[in-house]
Amino acid sequence: MEEEDVTSQFPAQNSHSENHDGGLPLFQVVVPEAVKRAENVMFTLQVTIVAEEKGLVLLRQYEDFEWLHHNLVTNNDIRGIIVPPLPVKPLSDPKSAESLSKKQMGDNTRIMRGDQFEHDCLSVQKYLELVLSHPTFGRDKMLSSFLTEQEAPVRARLNKGLITRLSSVIDTARKSNRKDVDEYYNTKRYFATEYSKAIKEASLNYNKLLVAQWRLSSSYSTVATELTSCTADRDEELVKLNRVLKALSDGCEDEATCYELKSAKGETTAGFFLDLFARYSDSLKDMHFRRVNDLIEYEAAEKALEKAKPPKRQAAEEAFETAKSNFERASENGKTELNRFTQIRLASSASFLSEYAELQVKISQDFYTQLLHSRRALDKIHL
Repeated sequence: MEEEDVTSQFPAQNSHSENHDGGLPLFQVVVPEAVKRAENVMFTLQVTIVAEEKGLVLLRQYEDFEWLHHNLVTNNDIRGIIVPPLPVKPLSDPKSAESLSKKQMGDNTRIMRGDQFEHDCLSVQKYLELVLSHPTFGRDKMLSSFLTEQEAPVRARLNKGLITRLSSVIDTARKSNRKDVDEYYNTKRYFATEYSKAIKEASLNYNKLLVAQWRLSSSYSTVATELTSCTADRDEELVKLNRVLKALSDGCEDEATCYELKSAKGETTAGFFLDLFARYSDSLKDMHFRRVNDLIEYEAAEKALEKAKPPKRQAAEEAFETAKSNFERASENGKTELNRFTQIRLASSASFLSEYAELQVKISQDFYTQLLHSRRALDKIHL
């Protein structure tokens, strides 16, 4: 990987961040841009070491974040922990990007959506913010090295299933539907299941709205082009007609730009919030599943201890104490994590959704003024 030997001072610019205790985060990270390099997407990281007020500029590709995530999960005790979700891998293959664009916009569209790297940068930045502010991961040495060394860490080949499914060993109907011994966790597991369904459906439907806005933008652009493509002799009546068509074309172009902006800004505000917490909801369910697994192991160890014969009793007691300790730690951590997740969710919704509303109102007001000018231009044409 090429080195970026730029070292500078720059202010922290963490948007949509929450306030955290305990001296975290130790680093502040901004991801201002991403560029395609061969088959990879390279992210620029502006890292500020808070204690030293020192700035670094680093380059990382998506696979580096996968490796970081893998190490954070495997090198830390995550019993009762809601692990911040890893962002979705960006589309770097031109054919895949074109295929997705046609699927969203329609095969006959004249507009191809460009790279959505703004959304990807925001996703990576938010992931790092969540990890850096987390009491379990925020002081991890691997994370510190990742954000201070110019060269990305050497990666080993990963079983992707370990990253995307932390609960793979316990994802069975018997365990996921098992009644808990603590009514508090029964209630919270039910909420996690229903919340996951609702947030994923909301995210899916909102993405459909965004695609519809892009299609409307494409249609208005097509109409605008057709209105100005007519050519005729400089006859007086045709000159007037061309002026009318030009005014209508300008209005259509304004509408096209309006819908394009609404969709783009909606994608990085409300759309981003819904996508983030749709993935976060899986992390929430994973935490519950892992705790249920600890409960099952605890109960199995208890039964084994009751049936253990004298020669094996000491080993059974040790296994029971270990299982009991694991379950109690998962339960204790889980309550803290659930409260923390609620705070993050409410703070993020207030931040992203208020920004979404403000931007949508501003865009609508700006283009209402432009359309009003187009109407007045039509009124001035005497046929």
